[in-house]
Amino acid sequence: MVERKFLYRVNAFLMVIIFLAIIVFVNLISEKNYKRIDLTKNKIYSISPQTKKIIKNLNRPIEIIIFYKDRINEKTKEIFEQYKSNSKFINYRFVDLDREILLAKKYGITSYDTILIISGDKYEKIYSPDEKNITSTILKLTKEEKKKIYFTIGHGEKRLDEKLSVLKEKLEQENYIIGETLILRDGIPEDCDILVICGPEIDFVDKEIEEINIFINKGKRILLFLEPGNFTVIKNFLYSYGIKIDNDIVIDLASRRFLGDPLSPLIIDYPYHEITKEISNSACIFSSVRSVSLKENLQPEIKGDILAKTSSASWAEKNLKEIEKGKVKYDENDEKGPIPVAVIVEKEIKENEQIKKSYIAVFGDSDFISDKMINFSVNKDLVLNTINYLAEEDVLISIREKKEENQPLILTEKAGKFLFFLPVVIIPILIIILGGFITIRRKLIY
Repeated sequence: MVERKFLYRVNAFLMVIIFLAIIVFVNLISEKNYKRIDLTKNKIYSISPQTKKIIKNLNRPIEIIIFYKDRINEKTKEIFEQYKSNSKFINYRFVDLDREILLAKKYGITSYDTILIISGDKYEKIYSPDEKNITSTILKLTKEEKKKIYFTIGHGEKRLDEKLSVLKEKLEQENYIIGETLILRDGIPEDCDILVICGPEIDFVDKEIEEINIFINKGKRILLFLEPGNFTVIKNFLYSYGIKIDNDIVIDLASRRFLGDPLSPLIIDYPYHEITKEISNSACIFSSVRSVSLKENLQPEIKGDILAKTSSASWAEKNLKEIEKGKVKYDENDEKGPIPVAVIVEKEIKENEQIKKSYIAVFGDSDFISDKMINFSVNKDLVLNTINYLAEEDVLISIREKKEENQPLILTEKAGKFLFFLPVVIIPILIIILGGFITIRRKLIY
């Protein structure tokens, strides 16, 4: 009997030791292989897919040094741990500014909470440990070449510092150089990689189209955002590359159900393309969009793809006067949906046994990238992915960081009443009934 008790004790002791050893082993593995699950809707506690894509494609070491004062900020540590866990080239460390005087002097660090990001001989300082600053700084240090984007002016286009300031800021964060050009006066700059025409109110002239054709034949890229209207010169120019635009406005009754406005289609139909594959399950919101489609028979050297279409409940309204009166309905003269509203074409150019590629991307709306609308849903991702594709910056094509949003609980009237009566009335009554039953039963028994 004594021996059996002794064996039970030894067995229990060994089980405890094994259990503790397993816990230590699991902790050692988790320390080396940092993983966590973010269950929030917008993944606000995780770095964005775009950041993951950028840092996983690093090919050089990145050292991050955070200068602190009294104690290490755990939230800041959490952010940099995510960067480290997604790239073998990223390492970070916290240093006390008051103790590492020589290091601080070497890099000109004079204030607490300064973040130093180093790549080879280059370094940058930032003062806020948020993903936007960290990732854009890593891009700045690692990108060998900065692409240049010029926006045309002189035709009533949306200006960078007025209606496109958010887009400009986002492009600069992704390490592009942004400028404006008046083609009739300055031509298209030699260092221009992408020419953007955004929401012209006046048609271009033939001389400008000549400049643009020369630009395209150099293997460069054009991005157009066109509002509804009659632009004959632009229409003929695009048609020569297999792109059709009609003077119409898309009416989408399906959007009226969600947005209350049939002139603001909710775009969720994206034929597969590198530009849209990351946002295929999300919606874009356009405003007063025109149809943009491809010719049936494209030239052999031209390939085309549709990027976005409206719903099957839409149509392209040809009678714009009826829209002005506020009375529209589908008739046999209109084009039945789904209606394409964004396309891209690729043209092969042969020159001295070399093949260059030029691209033209056209959207039937410019309002969706304005400061008022660019942050709606994935509008920002669609335009930035398009620009990154044109610039051949494939690593940047993804979904950007998400901001924390309030998630209100919306209940029906019945659900609201139920949630009120359940804790206030039903549960207390049940407790009283159960208590009364137990009390009465005890009296009867005893």
